[in-house]
Amino acid sequence: MPNNFVCTRCHEEDELSAKGFCSRCLLKDHLQALLQDDNGRIPEHMRPFYDAVTTQPNARSATVWLKTNPATRKLLGDLASGKADLAHRTFIEHPEPAKVNHLRRILTSLEALEDYGSRVERFETWLEAKLSDVPNRAHQKLIQQFATFVYLNRLRTLESQGQLEEGTLLSARQSTTVAIDFLAFLQERRKSVAGCTQQDIYDWLASGSTTRSIARTFVRWAIQARHIPKLDFPYRVAQTDPRISSEERNELILHALESPEFGAGDRAAAIFLLIFGQPLSRIAALKVDQFEYSDDGRLRVTFKASPIEIPPPFDEIIKEFLASRMNQNTVANQNSSWCYPGYVSGEHLNANHLMQRLREAGINLRGAKNAALQELVQRIPPAIVAETMGYSSQAMEMHQQRAGAKWMVYPALIDETNP
Repeated sequence: MPNNFVCTRCHEEDELSAKGFCSRCLLKDHLQALLQDDNGRIPEHMRPFYDAVTTQPNARSATVWLKTNPATRKLLGDLASGKADLAHRTFIEHPEPAKVNHLRRILTSLEALEDYGSRVERFETWLEAKLSDVPNRAHQKLIQQFATFVYLNRLRTLESQGQLEEGTLLSARQSTTVAIDFLAFLQERRKSVAGCTQQDIYDWLASGSTTRSIARTFVRWAIQARHIPKLDFPYRVAQTDPRISSEERNELILHALESPEFGAGDRAAAIFLLIFGQPLSRIAALKVDQFEYSDDGRLRVTFKASPIEIPPPFDEIIKEFLASRMNQNTVANQNSSWCYPGYVSGEHLNANHLMQRLREAGINLRGAKNAALQELVQRIPPAIVAETMGYSSQAMEMHQQRAGAKWMVYPALIDETNP
C-alpha cells in the first residue's frame, strides 16, 4: 500500500483525512475536545468511555455517531464538566431521551452506570421514538393511550413479579407497530378514527399480510374506549398447521450444514429451528449464558428448565457461531450477553432479520418447526419435550397426536421387554 495511506501520527494504514490522520486519531481528537477540562485532561469518571470508544474496532462508525448526534455531544460535555450527573435520572429527564439512549447503554455496558436492566423502560424508550415518527398528533395521543392501558401496565406488573420475558416485550412492540400502521391506513383513505367502517376493516385485512390481523387488539380496545364505532374485527382463521416431510427436513439440515450461502449466525439459527424446533423469536433472544459445557466436555444449551446436549456435528457449528458473533464492532456490543447482538446497542437482533435470511434460503419456517417438534415427540415423551424445549405440555400433546406417537403405551413396552 502506498505511503500516503499511512497515518502521520500513529503510522497505521487507513483511509486518511485531509490532515493526514487516520479515522482513529481523528476520533481521539474529537473526543478529547468534547471531554477535556480546562487543563486538557479527561476526567477520571469519563476515562473508561474515552478508552472504550477510541479502541473499538470500527472507529469511523463512532465518529459518524458523534457528528450526527448533537444532543449526545452536548450531554457528553455536560457529563465531563459536571454540569450533568452521571446517573440514570439524567437520561430519563433529558429533553430528548431517545437521542441519548445509545450513550446511556454504552455507559451502562462499561459499568459507569449501574445496570438498570428494565425491559419496561426499554419499551417506553422505544415507544417514545416510535411516536416521534407518527406525523398525526391525534394518532400519537391515541397510540400512547393504547400502549399505556393495554401493555405498559401489564408489563410493569410482570416485571415486578420477575415474570416479564423478552417475547412479551416483542409482542407488545409488534402490536403497537401494527396499530400505527392501521391508523396510517385510515388516514390514507381520508378517514378519521371515528369514521372507520366495517368495509375499512375488511379491506385492511384483505390488502396485506397476515400480520395485519394483529391490529385486532388495538381495534377492540378502541371500540371499548369509544374511539371507533362498534364493528367486527374477525379472528384470522388459522390454516392447518403445515409440516414438511422428514425427507425435506433432512435435506434442509444438510443444506444448512454445507451451503456456503449460510453465515455462522444463519447456520446456527437453522439448526435451532430444524433440530430443536425453536421459534425465531426465541432464537434471536438467546443469551451466551444459556450455553455450557458438561463435565465430559459436551456443549449443552438451556432453552427453558433443563440443559440439553447439542449432538455432533451440530455442536461444532454452534461453537463456531458463539466464537464469531455478529455486530460486536461497537463498544456497547463488545461485551454483549446476546448470542445475536442487535444493531441497536444493548438489544438483540430483531427476529425478522433471521426470518428473512432463512426464508431466502428456502426454509418453510412453520413447516420446519412443526416437523422438528413432531420428530421430537416421537422419540421423547411430550412432557419432557415441553420442559426442555420451552413449550406447554398441551402444545406438545397436540404435536404428539398429529405425529401419531403413542407414548401412553411406553411403560407397557418397558414391562414387556423386561419380564
